[in-house]
Amino acid sequence: MKRTKPQMPVANACIVAATAFIVAVAPAHANDLSVSELCDREAGSEADRERNPAFAPVASEDIRIGIALSACREAYNQQGGPRIQFQLARVLERAGETLKSFGILGEAAENGHTLAMVNYGVRLVERGDPEAALDFYRRAAAAGNSLAAYHLAIAYREGIGTTVDEALAAQWLTAAGRGQTLSANRTAIGGAVRPAALGRNERLN
Repeated sequence: MKRTKPQMPVANACIVAATAFIVAVAPAHANDLSVSELCDREAGSEADRERNPAFAPVASEDIRIGIALSACREAYNQQGGPRIQFQLARVLERAGETLKSFGILGEAAENGHTLAMVNYGVRLVERGDPEAALDFYRRAAAAGNSLAAYHLAIAYREGIGTTVDEALAAQWLTAAGRGQTLSANRTAIGGAVRPAALGRNERLN
């Protein structure tokens, strides 16, 4: 007797076909991203106005070091711009590689990334070079960064890296107040500002 091949139930056949179609056409999202986009996704800062808006920001403590470090290093090695440099500096800081972070943060600042300028200025103050920090604060504040304007105002008020100038302090504090993130920025740098610890924060914004 000739044996017939068992037939697959119609419902099951439909499910298999639909699954195969979905697998064929649905993109593997992470695999579709460039290394720069992966770096943006894993290390973009909420305080960064130059952040890639396609991805949600990532708090420093939430950075997934393994994924972020791999993506941002590769993007940096592919001639990544100032945003990538800043994000790599964030990841390195989170990973405890502070010297490397400082060097790459300086690159981002020199290349015009405004939030990098502010954070680099903070690090320069911590290293005893407030005059150099003041230059970065000025550049970032002139570009419209409210956090830089706030640092600049305090520098003029307290005479940090410059002579005391109450008029300029008031001018830059007013400019900082026009920024939408001033209250968040003040929280990020520890509330009350002391001359010896101007703008100090433990991790990059």
